[in-house]
Amino acid sequence: MLSRDADACYWIGRYVERAEATARMIDVHYHSALETPIDPVAEEIPILWNSILSISGSEEEFHEKYGEPTDRNVLYYFAFDKENPDSIFQMWSMARENARSIREQLSSEMWEALNISWLALREWNMDRLLAGIPHTFFQQVKDSSHLFQGILNRTMMMGETRDWLDTGRFLERGGQTARLLDVKYHDLLPAYRSQENPLLLGGEEWGVGSIVDMHSWIAVLKSVSAFEMYRKTYREGIHPNHIIDFLVLHPQFPASVRHCLARVEGCLRRISGNKTNDMLILPERLLGRLNADLNYTRPEEIIQIGLHEFLERVLEQCDSIGDAITAQYLSY
Repeated sequence: MLSRDADACYWIGRYVERAEATARMIDVHYHSALETPIDPVAEEIPILWNSILSISGSEEEFHEKYGEPTDRNVLYYFAFDKENPDSIFQMWSMARENARSIREQLSSEMWEALNISWLALREWNMDRLLAGIPHTFFQQVKDSSHLFQGILNRTMMMGETRDWLDTGRFLERGGQTARLLDVKYHDLLPAYRSQENPLLLGGEEWGVGSIVDMHSWIAVLKSVSAFEMYRKTYREGIHPNHIIDFLVLHPQFPASVRHCLARVEGCLRRISGNKTNDMLILPERLLGRLNADLNYTRPEEIIQIGLHEFLERVLEQCDSIGDAITAQYLSY
């Protein structure tokens, strides 16, 4: 397979997955903020949009362009801003452009799904978004992603093209899960258990285990479509240790970091033809090292190390894996 074709497949997978992740995070965050029982006189409540900007890594760029975050400018930035390469519209446009360049490699249904979804997104603007229910727009993006990935799973041969699509989407998904959990954990624990100036809600401190804390952890799970499966796996309720175990270390949940990176390793081994236990090339060695850590690490060990430090290291390693994949296969 030509490097430029492999590169297009890899980035189609990443762009579609990133567009869905963005839509999911904005949708859950926006509506959970409306539902959170915030005391209107508590002036020191953290700005609710800052965590989303941190997750995307665009906080500084956003503030330079828009100043303080408001519902309108944050929604526009993530949904329609053509100058933001990580806006939903731009990511879907780039996925479509990559697909157009390799139409002979994809099934016709995959191209049609991407193209029809892109045309449908062009009919939206901020006035339409805010005139109705924003959830409608974000649900359309999620449905478009699910349609494309479902068609991919149904129509694509098990071969190199599919492996490159899956490499992109699972590497992106694992990184998005780690980044979301890292930023949200930072939001929840240090901010809400300040002893010097606790925030009160009907006389209750906003601390670990409070109603706001539980509501926010539920939002984290919903942001990666994990809430229902989590409740079926851990019937005793919401607990941060269990959430860390489920989203980072669970081998069977499709959005857990461990599951995603194991899928990436399998794809790269098929692409390279490596059927041995040896890690022959740099991307495989980096993935093998990270997957070994995830396979043998326990939640209590992560807590002891520090969740932020652990996830920060995972994200750095994911970036290194992406760079190694590009250098090994996709540079042309």
